[in-house]
Amino acid sequence: MAERTGDRLYALLPGHIRARDHEEGRPLQALMRILARELAVVEGDIDALYDNWFIETCEDWAVPYIGDLVGARPLRPFGEGGGSLRAYVANTVAYRQAKGTVAVVEQLARDATGWPARAVEFFRVLIQNQNVNHIRPGNLGTVSLGEADAASRTGGPFGTAAHLVGVRPIESGEGRYNIPNLGVFLWRLQSAYLPLVFDQPDGYLGGVQPPASALGAAFLHLDPLRRDLELFNRGHTEATLAHLATEADLPGPLRRRPLFDELEALRGGAPGGDAYFADQPVLTVRLDGQTLPAAKLRCCNLEDRDDGQGGIVWRQPREAGEVMFDPVLGRLSLHPDDAGKPLEAAFALGMPHDIGGGPYDRQGSVGAWIGPLLDSAAPVPLWQIGVSARAEELSDDEELGEVVATLAEAIVRWNTRAAQNSRGIIAIMDSASYLDDLTGAEHTIRIPAGARLAVVAAGWPEEDLGGGAARRLPGALTPQDRRPHLGSGLVAVGDAPAGEGPGALILDGLLIEGSVTVAEGRLGSLELRHSTAGAAAGGLGPGLSVQSGAGGRNTQLSVLIDHAISGALDLGAAAATLSICDSVIAEDLSANPDPDTVPKVVAAGDADLVVQRATIFGRIEGRTLEADDTIFVGPPDIARRQDGCVRFSYVPAGARTPRRYRCTPDLQFALERERLGRELSPAETARLRARIRPVFTSSAHGHPAFGQLALTCPQEIAQGAERDGEMGAMNALGNPARVANLRDALDEYLPFGLAAGFIFMT
Repeated sequence: MAERTGDRLYALLPGHIRARDHEEGRPLQALMRILARELAVVEGDIDALYDNWFIETCEDWAVPYIGDLVGARPLRPFGEGGGSLRAYVANTVAYRQAKGTVAVVEQLARDATGWPARAVEFFRVLIQNQNVNHIRPGNLGTVSLGEADAASRTGGPFGTAAHLVGVRPIESGEGRYNIPNLGVFLWRLQSAYLPLVFDQPDGYLGGVQPPASALGAAFLHLDPLRRDLELFNRGHTEATLAHLATEADLPGPLRRRPLFDELEALRGGAPGGDAYFADQPVLTVRLDGQTLPAAKLRCCNLEDRDDGQGGIVWRQPREAGEVMFDPVLGRLSLHPDDAGKPLEAAFALGMPHDIGGGPYDRQGSVGAWIGPLLDSAAPVPLWQIGVSARAEELSDDEELGEVVATLAEAIVRWNTRAAQNSRGIIAIMDSASYLDDLTGAEHTIRIPAGARLAVVAAGWPEEDLGGGAARRLPGALTPQDRRPHLGSGLVAVGDAPAGEGPGALILDGLLIEGSVTVAEGRLGSLELRHSTAGAAAGGLGPGLSVQSGAGGRNTQLSVLIDHAISGALDLGAAAATLSICDSVIAEDLSANPDPDTVPKVVAAGDADLVVQRATIFGRIEGRTLEADDTIFVGPPDIARRQDGCVRFSYVPAGARTPRRYRCTPDLQFALERERLGRELSPAETARLRARIRPVFTSSAHGHPAFGQLALTCPQEIAQGAERDGEMGAMNALGNPARVANLRDALDEYLPFGLAAGFIFMT
C-alpha cells in the first residue's frame, strides 16, 4: 500500500521532473516511496483517532472514556481477554430513554454480564382477583393439567401458571413470587454450534458423523463417544429493547414439545417453523448426501423401550427418508431401509467455557504456536497436508495442496518426509470421526531433531490466485467450527540423537478417544491445546503417558496443557516442566467423591509444576510447584517445598506444598483464630473445613456443566481467586465480576419500589 501511495505522490510531480528522474535511474521515486511509508503511518494514526470517537469502532482502551462522556456507570471488565463492556456503553442513552421498563432491565442484564437474560415481572403470574377493566385471560387461578408444554415451563422464565404470594426476600434467592419482585433469569452455559462446514461458497466439507448404537445401524448417537447428549438451542436472535427474549432466543437446553409442535405445524402448512428451524435450524441432518428438509424430521422421545422379546429398541420412522431425533438424549432413529446410509448432522452442545475439544474460535491458540512454523528464514520450508472425510476434497497434487482421507495416511506421509528441522502442519478439515487405530508402530508420529509438527483442527481454504487458478497455501488456517473425533489414542516419539535439539509436537482442537503416549525417545516439548485427551464413554481415562527408559530418554520433555480437558497425566521420569493453565485434569469421581481418597491424576515426581487457573480432580505429585487461582480437589504432594509458592488456591487437608499465600481454607482458619483470639479446636477446624470445600455443578465428563462451580459453592472459593475471581478452570470467564456489574447497574435503572433477584438457569 505504501508503494502505491508513493507512486501516487510521485505522480503529482511535474512531468519534466519525473522525466529527469527517469534519466537518473528514478532516485526521486525511491525517495517518495520512503516518504510514503511515513505518510501511511500518520494516516493510519489519524484514521484510528477518528475511529476512537465512536463506540462501535473504537479500541478497547477508549471504551471507558466514551462511557464517561455519556455518564455510564464504571463497571468491571470481564471474560477472557478482558471484556470491554462496549454494548453497555453504546446502549446507555437508550437505557435512559426507556428507563423503568422491564425491557431495559433485560437488555441491561445482557450488556452488563455478557450472559443471555430474560426479565420477568412476577406480579403478572400471581393468583389475584382481576379488575374487569384489565382482564388477563392467561392468568388462570388453577393450572391446566392437560397442557403438558405449559406444565413443563412452570417455575421458569416462560411459565404461565399462577402462584400464591411469597413474602421472603428475592435478593437472597429465598423468595420469588410477590408484587414488587422482578426476576432476572440468566444462562451461564454457552451454546457451541457444530456446523456443516463450508470453506468455499460451493464447497461442502462435512459435519459430525453420528455413530451407530449397540442396537444396530438404524439407531445413532449424536455424541461420537456414544453417550447421551443434551442438545442446546443456538440462541440465534439478539433481543433488543423492542423485543423481549423468547425461549427460542436463548441458548438453553432444548425441550421436545416446542420442537415437536413446530415441526407438526410445518408439515400441516400452519404458520410457524420460524423459531427453531428457519435460517439457523437447531438440527440439520444430511442423509445419503442430501440435506433433509425440516418436514422430514420428527422430534420424539427415544428412550429405551422393551421390544416385547426381552430386548431394547427405540422408536423408528414409518417412512423411509425421515429421521426421528431426541434433543434431550441426543439420539437419532432411522427407517430400516435407511440403516447404514451415510449420515451427518449439525447441532449445538452446551459448554461452560472455551476449553477442551470444541468448535469455538481458536485463532489465539493457533497464533501462539504458528510463528516458528511460518518463519521464512527457517532452513526447511513449511509442509502442510489436509485431512478430510469428503472424497471430493482429496488431492495428491503437492502444488495445489495435498488432502488425504485419514489421519493415519497423513501421519505416514509426515514420517516419510520428516527430517531434521522439518516443519509441518496436519490440518483436520472437518468434524468427522477418524476411527483408524493410530497406536501401532506404522502410525507413530516421529519428530526428528529440531522438527516441529502441529496436528490441528482447522479449515484449509483454497486461495484464488487469479486467472482461474487456486491453491491451498501452507500456513493458511481457519481454526473454528470444527471438532474432529479421533477414535484411538496417539503415539509420538522424538527421534533426536543425543547432543542435538529435540523437536516439538502440538495438538490443537482435537477430541481424542484415548490417551496421548510419548514413546521412549527424545522429544523436546508436547503442547495439548484446546483439546480433550482420554475421552471415553464412561468418563475420562488416562490422558497422557510418557515413557522413559533406563537411559534417561524423554527426561527433558516439557509439557503444556492449555485450555484442555484431560484424564490422568503420567510423566514418568520427565524432569523438565509440566504447565497446566485454564484446564481441567480429572477422572470420573462419581464412584469416589471423597477428596481424601481420590485417585492420583498427575504423576510427575521429577518435574517442576506450573499450575494456573486449573481444576485438578485428584491428587498430584511433583518436584516443585508454582500455582495460582487453582482448585486442588485432592491434596498435592510436592517434594521440594522450599521452592515455589501456592497463591489464591483451594488446598485440602493433608497437602504437602510450598509456602501458601491467601489460600483457602488456610486464610479462613487464620481469620477465625484472629476473631476468637485463640487456636481452633479440632472440632471447629473440621466444621470449617467441611463447609469450605468446592462444589461443582457436575464432576462427570460429558455433562454440559462439567467443571463449573455450582451456585452453592462457598464464596471463599467462588470469589477467592486473585482480584475476587473464582478459583479453577473457569476463572477467565470473570463470573463474579459479571454478577457484581449487574448489581451495580440495576441501582440506576431498577424502578423505584421493585426488588430484583438473579435466577440462574444453567
